[in-house]
Amino acid sequence: MHVASLTAALMVSRDAARGRYSVGNGMLLALLLIGLIQFDTCRASDDTMEPLHAGTALRVVNPTRPAVTIGHRVMKKFDHVYADLRVQAMVVQDDDDQRIVWMAMDFCILRHEVVDHIKSGIEQAYGIPPEAVCINTSHTHSAPPLTVEEAVLPDHVDLQYSQHVLAAAVGVVGDAIARLEPSRLRYSYDYCDVGINRRRLVKGNVSMVPNPDGIIDRRVQVIAVESIATGKLTGVAVKYACHPVTVVGLGIGSDYPGFMRKIVEQRYPGVVALFLQGCGADVRIRAVNEDLSGWVDGDVALAERFGAELAAAVDRSLAKEVSDAVVVGGPVRAVYEEVRLPVDAFSLEQYQRAADSDNPAYANWGRRCVELMEQNAADLDTCPYRIQAFYLGSPDEGLTIVALDGEVFTEYGLNLEARLARGPFIALGYSNGVVTYIPTAQAMAEGGYEPSAFRYFLVPGPFPPSIEPQILREASRIAAGIAHRKE
Repeated sequence: MHVASLTAALMVSRDAARGRYSVGNGMLLALLLIGLIQFDTCRASDDTMEPLHAGTALRVVNPTRPAVTIGHRVMKKFDHVYADLRVQAMVVQDDDDQRIVWMAMDFCILRHEVVDHIKSGIEQAYGIPPEAVCINTSHTHSAPPLTVEEAVLPDHVDLQYSQHVLAAAVGVVGDAIARLEPSRLRYSYDYCDVGINRRRLVKGNVSMVPNPDGIIDRRVQVIAVESIATGKLTGVAVKYACHPVTVVGLGIGSDYPGFMRKIVEQRYPGVVALFLQGCGADVRIRAVNEDLSGWVDGDVALAERFGAELAAAVDRSLAKEVSDAVVVGGPVRAVYEEVRLPVDAFSLEQYQRAADSDNPAYANWGRRCVELMEQNAADLDTCPYRIQAFYLGSPDEGLTIVALDGEVFTEYGLNLEARLARGPFIALGYSNGVVTYIPTAQAMAEGGYEPSAFRYFLVPGPFPPSIEPQILREASRIAAGIAHRKE
């Protein structure tokens, strides 16, 4: 059965009263799509596809001075780097010299202004417009903040280091452009159990504990770049959807994605391996106790083990025969839009009370919102949100990539795939900024950490449930149109 026939039938059926997922005919097809069925292997030969050029590059951006990590709000500085922080880029160019960039950065979050600064620098230096550049963060919790807005306390930010990272992010694109060569791109995937859903209803309340029955996308999706001249692998982009939170308070580093990259690059000399974070805001690393009732303390050795498991899935993906993979050709297309999401803002008095809180994060949020209200500097009832889409290949069966702003729940990616996939489909979260968590409407009704975490991101208030259909509608509109765009 062709993938388009399957995805047309997918529908998520939820029993909100029990907080569980019921499996009807549509959901059964969805599970087949995600877990059992490879894409239709009837593909045009390489000779009929528009050729592509590709190049990959990396720059290591470890701090040279002690730094505070922000993911777990550890309030002390570290000078130990357990796994390199990187900025990396894969540049793809079609026969009309149109270029797109997939950038991977080892940081917890990026503010919109940081993203805009990097994209502006890339456009000025190389002529690649912002809509053609996707900046994805791995969301490692062991990285320093880059702006005061990301930090709990202003003195946690090393502005000199931040400027170095931003310059490296622009420069690495030039490095990748310098390595452009005629290339063959292949999409394939395998599976990995590094992650586990982290939201479980316990006596009517959501707890952040392991939920083996919760939704998770186990796929490790791979875009491999092979040199046409040598036949050798030169780059690989690896998408997986899971929080990199194995290492807590033990130093600076890239957690399990960094160890995956190291292993892959050792096995394939000369390759640059990128990690792209998917829609997995409700998925945590599988550092669990024996009865799955809670978490165990992670460490560097455990992060390395999880990285090895992910690298093994990458190996299996790369080893798939051509008939089990999808060859990706040109042309390349990209689109990028900013929409406004509604926010249930609070009163000035509530923000002022928060500003006086003993909780540093709440106080930071309260002060920021008071300043915005007093200066009338922003509309606190809405929040900017970025959506991006890429399409490579023919309109009938090309590769679609949708990149969403924020910490996006798993179901968003699965629903978009059901609506949009004509061939291979990749959904990314944590892209072009991390505004805050993007929960489903059901998660908002259930409660728990994620719907209430907006304060840590300096968003004036929680989102209403209407954002789920709004984001799905807007992302579907953007991505559906791009496949048929005439240049």
